[in-house]
Parts: sequence; structure tokens; C-alpha cells
Amino acid sequence: MELPAGYKFMPTDEELVLHLFNKVFGKPLPAEGIQEIVASKLFEKPPKSLVTWSSGEKEKYFFIRDDENIPCESEIIRIVGNGIGFWKSSGEEKPISVKGFVFAFIKHLIYFSGSFSEAKKTHWKMDLYRLPTQFYTKFQATNWELGRMRRGIDYTSCY
Repeated sequence: MELPAGYKFMPTDEELVLHLFNKVFGKPLPAEGIQEIVASKLFEKPPKSLVTWSSGEKEKYFFIRDDENIPCESEIIRIVGNGIGFWKSSGEEKPISVKGFVFAFIKHLIYFSGSFSEAKKTHWKMDLYRLPTQFYTKFQATNWELGRMRRGIDYTSCY
């Protein structure tokens, strides 16, 4: 299935959670809107090296498959490569809810280049969406997150 000419994938938080829900439960997904990646691959390179960005494009979306058996909600810092940088949570994970029913969580991350002692905050940001743990069953071994990676204005010179 191809996207129509001129189509731009700009989903809301609720639409992203719906796509994540569909991914987890094997339902149809949007055509070529979100690529799939293993968590260890996503976090082995700086964001600038992960994907090819089209002119003017500032967001990329990923279904992230957890391959490290680390509960998604407990991570505050994700080291990139051999310490060339790290993604750091910029606050508490927040629930996404409708009429009091929590159907997902969102966590905001910021990319820092360099080691902890000499870290430089960059323009790279990522939102990670996950479903509540009760949505996963013992029959479903794969934990999925959905990531929205964004680059800021100064994306030509920074990692």
C-alpha cells in the first residue's frame, strides 16, 4: 500500500497510540508511515546517523521492539553506542487518558552528545509512547514502544 502524492504523516498523540495498539495486537497499520527497529539498533548510533532525512523533514517515527528485556517505564537514560552520547528523560513519564481511563504513557527524551562529564545538550528530541503493562499478556512476548524522533532548527551541525 502506497501513500498518496502530497500526503504527510502528522499524527496526534492519540493516533500514534492507536497505531501502537494495532501493532501490538496485529491489526492493519498505516502504509509506510512508521518503520520498525530493534531498541538496541536505535540506541547504538547518534540520531543524525540513524535515518536519511528528506529536505525540510523534522520528524521520524519508529515502532521500537524491546530486545533487552528492560521494562520500558524504568529507563531514565539510554546510552548510545560506546558512550558517544545518551538519551535522557526530561521528566516523569505521563499518562495519556480519556475520561480517567489511562490507555498509554508518554516519556520525553533529549539527546546529549559526549560522555556524562562533558555532555552537550542537542536539538534532538524523542517522544516514547507505550501501552500499560496490562495490555500485554504472557502469550505476547514482544514489548513495543512507538518513538517520534524530532530534530530542531540547527540540524546541519549537531549530532
